[in-house]
Amino acid sequence: MNLTQLAPRIAPDIIWRLLDENAVVVSPGTGEVRVLNPVGTIIWQLLVEENTLQEIEAYLVAHYEVSQECANKDLEQFFVELSERGVLIWDGNLS
Repeated sequence: MNLTQLAPRIAPDIIWRLLDENAVVVSPGTGEVRVLNPVGTIIWQLLVEENTLQEIEAYLVAHYEVSQECANKDLEQFFVELSERGVLIWDGNLS
């Protein structure tokens, strides 16, 4: 998946809430519940604000001790996992 050509968006049927420092994400169609750790929650909040992949990556590099290459790789893995679970959709490829 070439993530640089697509914009990640939260699927419209997803229900989520912030509890303490974690986002709790529910997929009503499957009943699957996912609790994001604090970094995942920050990424989630950046998605809610409709930041681009590049903006999210830049945020991680600026606020954590991580290289751009590592941030890119980790984001891709995180987004692919959320996509496979139906939590994210991609503008330009709504799969």
